[in-house]
Amino acid sequence: MDEIPGVELRHLRYFAAVAEAGTVTEAARRLRIAQPSLSQQIRLLEQRIGTPLFRRLPQGMELTEGGRLLLDGVNRALDELSSSVAAARAAVPVATVGVCRGVAQSVLARAEQILTRAGRHRISYRQADSRSQVDQLRAGTLAFGLLRAPVDPTGLEVRTINDEPLGLVLHPRHPLARRPRLTWPDLTGQRLLWFPPERAPGYAAAVLAHLRDRGWSPETVPEDQGGHTLFRHRLIGEDDLVALRPLSSSQGDPDLVWRPVGPEPPHEQLLLVASARTSWGSCLRNSGR
Repeated sequence: MDEIPGVELRHLRYFAAVAEAGTVTEAARRLRIAQPSLSQQIRLLEQRIGTPLFRRLPQGMELTEGGRLLLDGVNRALDELSSSVAAARAAVPVATVGVCRGVAQSVLARAEQILTRAGRHRISYRQADSRSQVDQLRAGTLAFGLLRAPVDPTGLEVRTINDEPLGLVLHPRHPLARRPRLTWPDLTGQRLLWFPPERAPGYAAAVLAHLRDRGWSPETVPEDQGGHTLFRHRLIGEDDLVALRPLSSSQGDPDLVWRPVGPEPPHEQLLLVASARTSWGSCLRNSGR
Protein backbone atom coordinates (compact mmCIF):
# COMPACT_ATOMS: atom_id res chain seq x y z
CA MET A 1 0.00 0.00 0.00
CA ASP A 2 1.80 3.12 -1.16
CA GLU A 3 -0.53 5.48 0.76
CA ILE A 4 0.06 3.69 4.11
CA PRO A 5 3.68 2.49 4.24
CA GLY A 6 4.19 -0.65 6.29
CA VAL A 7 0.52 -1.66 6.43
CA GLU A 8 -0.01 -5.22 5.20
CA LEU A 9 -3.11 -7.27 4.54
CA ARG A 10 -2.54 -9.28 7.73
CA HIS A 11 -2.67 -6.09 9.83
CA LEU A 12 -6.09 -5.28 8.40
CA ARG A 13 -7.28 -8.83 9.05
CA TYR A 14 -6.10 -8.55 12.65
CA PHE A 15 -7.92 -5.23 13.01
CA ALA A 16 -11.16 -6.65 11.60
CA ALA A 17 -10.89 -9.70 13.89
CA VAL A 18 -10.53 -7.53 17.01
CA ALA A 19 -13.43 -5.33 15.92
CA GLU A 20 -15.63 -8.39 15.40
CA ALA A 21 -14.57 -10.20 18.60
CA GLY A 22 -14.74 -7.13 20.83
CA THR A 23 -11.67 -8.17 22.82
CA VAL A 24 -8.05 -8.83 21.98
CA THR A 25 -8.18 -12.07 23.95
CA GLU A 26 -11.04 -13.53 21.90
CA ALA A 27 -9.59 -12.26 18.60
CA ALA A 28 -6.21 -13.83 19.43
CA ARG A 29 -7.94 -17.13 20.15
CA ARG A 30 -9.78 -17.06 16.80
CA LEU A 31 -6.64 -16.08 14.92
CA ARG A 32 -4.53 -18.61 16.86
CA ILE A 33 -1.81 -16.11 17.70
CA ALA A 34 -0.48 -14.85 21.03
CA GLN A 35 -2.46 -12.04 22.68
CA PRO A 36 0.60 -9.79 23.32
CA SER A 37 1.62 -10.10 19.69
CA LEU A 38 -1.88 -9.15 18.51
CA SER A 39 -2.00 -6.13 20.85
CA GLN A 40 1.37 -5.00 19.49
CA GLN A 41 0.16 -5.34 15.86
CA ILE A 42 -2.96 -3.26 16.59
CA ARG A 43 -0.88 -0.50 18.22
CA LEU A 44 1.52 -0.57 15.26
CA LEU A 45 -1.41 -0.24 12.82
CA GLU A 46 -2.74 2.78 14.72
CA GLN A 47 0.70 4.40 14.59
CA ARG A 48 1.05 3.85 10.87
CA ILE A 49 -2.45 5.08 10.05
CA GLY A 50 -1.99 8.02 12.42
CA THR A 51 -5.19 7.81 14.47
CA PRO A 52 -6.63 5.71 17.35
CA LEU A 53 -8.83 2.90 16.07
CA PHE A 54 -10.08 1.56 19.43
CA ARG A 55 -10.97 2.85 22.84
CA ARG A 56 -9.56 0.49 25.44
CA LEU A 57 -12.34 -0.13 27.99
CA PRO A 58 -12.45 -2.50 30.97
CA GLN A 59 -14.97 -4.69 29.17
CA GLY A 60 -13.11 -4.76 25.86
CA MET A 61 -12.27 -2.83 22.69
CA GLU A 62 -14.66 -0.24 21.25
CA LEU A 63 -14.17 1.26 17.79
CA THR A 64 -13.53 4.97 17.50
CA GLU A 65 -15.18 6.93 14.70
CA GLY A 66 -12.00 6.53 12.66
CA GLY A 67 -12.02 2.80 13.45
CA ARG A 68 -15.61 2.44 12.20
CA LEU A 69 -14.75 4.19 8.95
CA LEU A 70 -11.69 2.01 8.48
CA LEU A 71 -13.65 -1.17 9.26
CA ASP A 72 -16.23 -0.34 6.57
CA GLY A 73 -13.45 -0.02 4.00
CA VAL A 74 -11.60 -3.11 5.20
CA ASN A 75 -14.75 -5.24 5.05
CA ARG A 76 -15.44 -4.07 1.49
CA ALA A 77 -11.86 -4.75 0.49
CA LEU A 78 -11.84 -8.22 2.05
CA ASP A 79 -15.16 -9.10 0.40
CA GLU A 80 -13.82 -7.92 -2.96
CA LEU A 81 -10.63 -9.90 -2.43
CA SER A 82 -12.59 -13.07 -1.59
CA SER A 83 -14.69 -12.64 -4.73
CA SER A 84 -11.58 -12.12 -6.85
CA VAL A 85 -9.89 -15.21 -5.40
CA ALA A 86 -13.02 -17.28 -6.08
CA ALA A 87 -13.17 -15.96 -9.66
CA ALA A 88 -9.47 -16.74 -10.19
CA ARG A 89 -9.96 -20.29 -8.92
CA ALA A 90 -12.96 -20.76 -11.22
CA ALA A 91 -11.12 -19.47 -14.30
CA VAL A 92 -10.16 -22.18 -16.80
CA PRO A 93 -6.49 -21.92 -17.82
CA VAL A 94 -5.60 -22.03 -21.52
CA ALA A 95 -3.17 -24.73 -22.64
CA THR A 96 -1.45 -23.73 -25.89
CA VAL A 97 -0.56 -26.80 -27.94
CA GLY A 98 1.99 -26.67 -30.75
CA VAL A 99 1.11 -28.89 -33.73
CA CYS A 100 3.57 -29.82 -36.46
CA ARG A 101 2.46 -29.98 -40.09
CA GLY A 102 0.82 -33.05 -41.60
CA VAL A 103 -0.87 -34.39 -38.45
CA ALA A 104 -3.96 -36.42 -39.27
CA GLN A 105 -7.28 -35.42 -37.76
CA SER A 106 -7.55 -38.81 -36.02
CA VAL A 107 -4.20 -38.26 -34.29
CA LEU A 108 -5.12 -34.72 -33.28
CA ALA A 109 -8.39 -36.03 -31.83
CA ARG A 110 -6.46 -38.65 -29.84
CA ALA A 111 -4.10 -35.99 -28.49
CA GLU A 112 -7.04 -33.78 -27.52
CA GLN A 113 -8.67 -36.68 -25.69
CA ILE A 114 -5.47 -37.23 -23.67
CA LEU A 115 -5.10 -33.53 -22.91
CA THR A 116 -8.72 -33.20 -21.85
CA ARG A 117 -8.26 -36.14 -19.51
CA ALA A 118 -5.00 -34.63 -18.25
CA GLY A 119 -6.62 -31.69 -16.48
CA ARG A 120 -9.16 -28.90 -16.43
CA HIS A 121 -8.09 -26.44 -19.10
CA ARG A 122 -9.11 -24.98 -22.44
CA ILE A 123 -7.02 -26.00 -25.46
CA SER A 124 -5.67 -23.59 -28.04
CA TYR A 125 -3.66 -24.82 -31.05
CA ARG A 126 -0.68 -23.17 -32.74
CA GLN A 127 1.12 -24.53 -35.81
CA ALA A 128 4.83 -24.88 -35.14
CA ASP A 129 7.62 -27.00 -36.58
CA SER A 130 8.90 -29.89 -34.47
CA ARG A 131 12.30 -28.28 -33.90
CA SER A 132 10.91 -24.95 -32.69
CA GLN A 133 8.36 -26.63 -30.42
CA VAL A 134 11.07 -28.05 -28.17
CA ASP A 135 12.54 -24.57 -27.66
CA GLN A 136 9.09 -23.12 -26.97
CA LEU A 137 8.25 -25.87 -24.48
CA ARG A 138 11.44 -25.23 -22.55
CA ALA A 139 10.85 -21.47 -22.69
CA GLY A 140 7.28 -21.88 -21.40
CA THR A 141 5.50 -20.35 -24.41
CA LEU A 142 3.85 -23.71 -25.18
CA ALA A 143 2.07 -25.94 -22.68
CA PHE A 144 2.21 -29.04 -24.88
CA GLY A 145 3.75 -30.01 -28.20
CA LEU A 146 2.59 -32.49 -30.82
CA LEU A 147 5.72 -33.21 -32.82
CA ARG A 148 7.75 -35.85 -34.66
CA ALA A 149 10.34 -38.09 -33.03
CA PRO A 150 13.18 -38.18 -32.30
CA VAL A 151 13.49 -35.56 -29.56
CA ASP A 152 16.02 -35.05 -26.78
CA PRO A 153 13.94 -35.99 -23.71
CA THR A 154 16.06 -34.02 -21.22
CA GLY A 155 13.69 -32.01 -19.01
CA LEU A 156 10.64 -33.16 -20.96
CA GLU A 157 7.67 -35.42 -20.32
CA VAL A 158 7.28 -37.46 -23.54
CA ARG A 159 4.48 -39.73 -24.65
CA THR A 160 4.16 -41.54 -28.01
CA ILE A 161 0.62 -41.21 -29.32
CA ASN A 162 1.03 -42.51 -32.89
CA ASP A 163 3.48 -44.84 -34.63
CA GLU A 164 2.82 -45.63 -38.31
CA PRO A 165 4.83 -46.98 -41.24
CA LEU A 166 5.42 -44.57 -44.08
CA GLY A 167 4.15 -45.47 -47.52
CA LEU A 168 4.36 -44.02 -51.02
CA VAL A 169 1.95 -41.27 -52.07
CA LEU A 170 1.54 -40.81 -55.86
CA HIS A 171 -1.07 -39.90 -58.42
CA PRO A 172 -3.44 -42.67 -59.64
CA ARG A 173 -1.95 -42.77 -63.18
CA HIS A 174 1.60 -43.12 -61.97
CA PRO A 175 3.12 -46.42 -63.31
CA LEU A 176 3.75 -47.64 -59.75
CA ALA A 177 0.14 -47.00 -58.69
CA ARG A 178 -0.98 -50.22 -60.41
CA ARG A 179 0.91 -52.30 -57.86
CA PRO A 180 -0.82 -52.98 -54.52
CA ARG A 181 2.55 -53.13 -52.70
CA LEU A 182 5.96 -51.73 -53.59
CA THR A 183 9.51 -52.86 -52.84
CA TRP A 184 12.64 -50.75 -52.61
CA PRO A 185 13.99 -51.77 -56.05
CA ASP A 186 10.69 -50.53 -57.56
CA LEU A 187 11.69 -47.00 -56.55
CA THR A 188 14.89 -46.83 -58.59
CA GLY A 189 14.89 -43.53 -60.50
CA GLN A 190 12.08 -42.02 -58.46
CA ARG A 191 12.55 -38.59 -56.91
CA LEU A 192 11.19 -37.81 -53.44
CA LEU A 193 8.97 -34.80 -52.71
CA TRP A 194 10.33 -33.94 -49.28
CA PHE A 195 9.69 -31.31 -46.63
CA PRO A 196 12.40 -28.78 -45.62
CA PRO A 197 14.61 -30.76 -43.19
CA GLU A 198 14.95 -27.81 -40.80
CA ARG A 199 11.32 -28.35 -39.71
CA ALA A 200 12.23 -31.67 -38.06
CA PRO A 201 15.95 -32.32 -38.62
CA GLY A 202 16.15 -35.47 -36.49
CA TYR A 203 13.19 -37.08 -38.23
CA ALA A 204 14.39 -36.07 -41.72
CA ALA A 205 17.88 -37.45 -41.14
CA ALA A 206 16.56 -40.73 -39.70
CA VAL A 207 14.15 -41.38 -42.58
CA LEU A 208 16.66 -40.56 -45.34
CA ALA A 209 19.29 -42.77 -43.67
CA HIS A 210 16.71 -45.59 -43.50
CA LEU A 211 16.05 -45.24 -47.24
CA ARG A 212 19.76 -45.30 -48.08
CA ASP A 213 20.25 -48.43 -45.98
CA ARG A 214 17.64 -50.16 -48.15
CA GLY A 215 19.19 -49.15 -51.44
CA TRP A 216 17.16 -46.05 -52.35
CA SER A 217 18.98 -42.72 -52.29
CA PRO A 218 16.48 -40.46 -54.04
CA GLU A 219 16.97 -36.95 -55.28
CA THR A 220 14.87 -34.83 -52.92
CA VAL A 221 12.56 -32.17 -54.33
CA PRO A 222 11.72 -29.38 -51.84
CA GLU A 223 8.06 -29.36 -50.89
CA ASP A 224 6.27 -26.01 -51.34
CA GLN A 225 5.10 -24.11 -48.27
CA GLY A 226 1.50 -23.85 -49.46
CA GLY A 227 -0.05 -26.88 -47.78
CA HIS A 228 -1.84 -29.88 -49.21
CA THR A 229 -3.13 -28.20 -52.39
CA LEU A 230 0.36 -27.47 -53.71
CA PHE A 231 1.64 -30.81 -52.41
CA ARG A 232 -0.98 -32.58 -54.52
CA HIS A 233 -0.33 -30.31 -57.51
CA ARG A 234 3.38 -31.25 -57.49
CA LEU A 235 2.62 -35.00 -57.54
CA ILE A 236 -0.14 -35.02 -60.17
CA GLY A 237 1.23 -35.74 -63.62
CA GLU A 238 4.78 -36.50 -62.46
CA ASP A 239 5.75 -40.12 -63.24
CA ASP A 240 9.07 -39.97 -61.41
CA LEU A 241 8.00 -38.12 -58.27
CA VAL A 242 6.58 -39.69 -55.10
CA ALA A 243 6.13 -38.70 -51.46
CA LEU A 244 6.37 -40.56 -48.17
CA ARG A 245 3.47 -40.24 -45.76
CA PRO A 246 1.67 -42.41 -43.18
CA LEU A 247 -1.68 -43.76 -44.31
CA SER A 248 -3.61 -41.75 -41.68
CA SER A 249 -2.52 -38.43 -43.21
CA SER A 250 -3.03 -39.55 -46.83
CA GLN A 251 -6.65 -40.66 -46.89
CA GLY A 252 -9.57 -38.78 -48.35
CA ASP A 253 -7.95 -37.30 -51.46
CA PRO A 254 -9.31 -38.92 -54.67
CA ASP A 255 -6.42 -37.46 -56.71
CA LEU A 256 -3.76 -39.38 -54.80
CA VAL A 257 -3.18 -43.00 -53.78
CA TRP A 258 -1.14 -44.56 -50.97
CA ARG A 259 0.88 -47.74 -51.39
CA PRO A 260 2.83 -49.67 -48.73
CA VAL A 261 6.54 -50.14 -49.34
CA GLY A 262 8.95 -52.66 -47.87
CA PRO A 263 10.36 -54.67 -46.43
CA GLU A 264 11.03 -52.66 -43.25
CA PRO A 265 9.44 -49.30 -44.08
CA PRO A 266 10.49 -46.25 -42.07
CA HIS A 267 8.09 -45.15 -39.36
CA GLU A 268 6.71 -41.81 -38.27
CA GLN A 269 6.31 -41.45 -34.51
CA LEU A 270 4.26 -38.55 -33.20
CA LEU A 271 4.91 -37.46 -29.65
CA LEU A 272 2.92 -35.50 -27.11
CA VAL A 273 5.41 -33.51 -25.06
CA ALA A 274 5.44 -31.08 -22.11
CA SER A 275 8.13 -29.56 -19.94
CA ALA A 276 8.60 -31.96 -17.03
CA ARG A 277 9.08 -29.12 -14.52
CA THR A 278 5.68 -27.51 -15.15
CA SER A 279 2.14 -28.31 -14.07
CA TRP A 280 1.50 -29.27 -17.70
CA GLY A 281 4.18 -31.94 -17.43
CA SER A 282 2.46 -33.29 -14.30
CA CYS A 283 -0.87 -33.32 -16.14
CA LEU A 284 0.60 -35.36 -18.98
CA ARG A 285 2.38 -37.71 -16.59
CA ASN A 286 -0.83 -38.37 -14.64
CA SER A 287 -3.21 -38.59 -17.60
CA GLY A 288 -3.05 -42.40 -17.87
CA ARG A 289 -2.51 -44.42 -21.00
